[in-house]
Amino acid sequence: MFQTAAGVHLPFPEQIQEQYQQQGDNLTANLSFEKLADFIHAFYAKLDEPLFLAIHPDAEADEVWYLDNMTKKQLTTILDGYGELLYQDGLSAFAIGSLATEEELFVQKYKVLSIYSPRSARFAKLLEQYGAARTDHLVTPWDTFSKAHPGEAQRLEIAGQTVPDLVQELCKIGMYKG
Repeated sequence: MFQTAAGVHLPFPEQIQEQYQQQGDNLTANLSFEKLADFIHAFYAKLDEPLFLAIHPDAEADEVWYLDNMTKKQLTTILDGYGELLYQDGLSAFAIGSLATEEELFVQKYKVLSIYSPRSARFAKLLEQYGAARTDHLVTPWDTFSKAHPGEAQRLEIAGQTVPDLVQELCKIGMYKG
């Protein structure tokens, strides 16, 4: 069964399948939550350095915070410390990408994945390795919502921190508002 993050509630999770859809250089995908962290690590392992992390503390707002010019090792250290909060929180979104190639993974609200890459076939293959099948019509969480059955997203606190707290912590090492 499709699993969601702790901060996400879908009225009909059974309607969501582990699938991806390709449109040109863009892939959109649903991946069950238990695979998310491993997929993200596998994704950026394929990227050329330097890397960036962009955090939207509120996925519905325009506010974006950036941490640039990271190595894979530096990004791994950040995600090992703060990743669980980013992965589980329902109100935030974040992106990881390469400054060299402009390839990017955007983890949207409700944890829908968007990948941009001129070499998208390698990421389609990676999605398939994680159990996502290609489809011509991807059903995302938003497609399952109605006035009677809306989705819910919640701000989480893990180990005493929220995503806005995380942003303030990362400001100490160079994160800046875009």
